[in-house]
Amino acid sequence: MVIILDGREVSSKIIEEIKQDVTNLENKIPNLHLILIGTDKNSLRYVNMKIKRAEEVGISTTLHHYDKTTTEEVVNLIKQLNNNPDVHGIMIQLPVPPEINEHKIVEEISPKKDVDGLSTLTFGKILMGEKAFLPAGVDAVIEILNSYKIDWENKHWVIIGLTEWLGKPLVAYLLNKNVQITAFPDINEKSLNHIKNADILVIEVYKKHIINSSMVKKGVVVIDNGNNYEGKKVFGDVETESVSEVASAITPVPGGTGPLLISMLIKNTVQAAKNLS
Repeated sequence: MVIILDGREVSSKIIEEIKQDVTNLENKIPNLHLILIGTDKNSLRYVNMKIKRAEEVGISTTLHHYDKTTTEEVVNLIKQLNNNPDVHGIMIQLPVPPEINEHKIVEEISPKKDVDGLSTLTFGKILMGEKAFLPAGVDAVIEILNSYKIDWENKHWVIIGLTEWLGKPLVAYLLNKNVQITAFPDINEKSLNHIKNADILVIEVYKKHIINSSMVKKGVVVIDNGNNYEGKKVFGDVETESVSEVASAITPVPGGTGPLLISMLIKNTVQAAKNLS
């Protein structure tokens, strides 16, 4: 029978562990600064969710919200936060408006405070196998597999979708592990044979139910990171019902890696506070 990899359950356990970690810090309160640029309602909602969850576990938060600003102004803010010993974590809600140089502002975050794991300096550390904060999406994939005691080493990983926040850093992370990796930016004729031979399939291409049971082998572990919205409903890239008949484990959408994303950000913030103590 297929194992449903329940991200909500794993996230709840992590939050309880984080609360205890914060308590153990005694007089030191982890401090997370969030930067939001623009008026996108979804971005604001997501930032507020992060703030709420962080404060629930005892993390202090500060939101820097600019309706309009310049790249230089944001860079100057990040420099100030980098140099402030009372600030432990810095994150920028992406995407930013087109007039802002996203690369330049993300690059400015110190790797010690890059709790979202998105700067190229952090990526370089991950690629070289050095200690660094993983992007929340990568952390979520590894955390959910470990929580269900799924052996992911000595396996053939196939990664479809090479986003900056999941696909690329996940490949970089796995390059330092004892695994075989095959990666493609999207579904195409060349990728289909590799998908069929995957022990672990990770996909994020934002195409509803593009993966069905005929495309994967029996016993595959499927990590579906696709979010395809139709009205108020969300669907994954994987046709969960049919693929569950052949897979050994699968993440549902919603309820898979998604609930873990904020938890991993918060966990990284607490770790940053420990590292900077």
